[in-house]
Amino acid sequence: MQHQRDARGRQLVHPGPPHPDRIESFADGLLRGEIVLPAGAVLIEAVAAGLAPLGLQSAALDLQGLVLGPMNFVMPTYARTPDHVAYYSETHHRPGPVRVDTGTATYGARDGAPFLHGHVLWQDADGTAMGGHVLPLDCRIAEDCTIGFAGAREVAMEARPDAETNFTLFGPVAGAPSGGDLIVARVRPNQDLIEALEAIAARHGLREGRILSLIGSTVGARFEDGLAIDEVPTEILGLNGRFGGDAAGGTRLDLEIALIDALGRIHRGRPSRGENPVLICAEVFIERLKAAQEE
Repeated sequence: MQHQRDARGRQLVHPGPPHPDRIESFADGLLRGEIVLPAGAVLIEAVAAGLAPLGLQSAALDLQGLVLGPMNFVMPTYARTPDHVAYYSETHHRPGPVRVDTGTATYGARDGAPFLHGHVLWQDADGTAMGGHVLPLDCRIAEDCTIGFAGAREVAMEARPDAETNFTLFGPVAGAPSGGDLIVARVRPNQDLIEALEAIAARHGLREGRILSLIGSTVGARFEDGLAIDEVPTEILGLNGRFGGDAAGGTRLDLEIALIDALGRIHRGRPSRGENPVLICAEVFIERLKAAQEE
């Protein structure tokens, strides 16, 4: 394990200079729908075939019910060199079919081509609960299936080299967003997860809303029930997230996540406020709701 902790303990010193914008977010109109992914297609090619004709530059994908085979994925682990504070495991393979229990993905572009970043949970053939980061170029659709999306036409998610973390990461890029009910955002390292998401809501004047997709990583984890994960590398997946007004007139987030740790274990719970700094990044899509609107 080769990483450094600064004086604040659970915040990490990354290899490059900190970017001045710690939270990036834009609001745009929301286009919601479903696409059919045909059996035999490469995952990203199937998704792009459904979304590109709609003119979407970014989208949150609901991967529940996705069936993959073969499926290739990675999990979080420690970096072997000082070039990163954490890294990916070797590639794991499942011949399939693998049925995703829950999962979300960010859809956008990398090197001018469609790309996605997705975290999923499933049960292996022996019933073991598993989770991982799917490799969109190395997974195929095992059965015809339908997934939901919520996307934007004017706010893109573009994967670009990030000097601070030394990774290529998705981040929102605005064309001419006119505002709207979909907020597309990225949180950079060492920002508290819940506080950063609430700051995004405040920036956009959101009082009521829900998280459509949240994927990223935290520096280990602390949960409200006292569970502490001290293994630094993690990947997280938002399970439920709802914004509502608080007694002081602000906006408060009620959040539940699933976490995959460096040993491959799955943990679920409510992360503690002020105790969960982002490790590499957090990508989030938030839907604005009317105060009286029901899910």
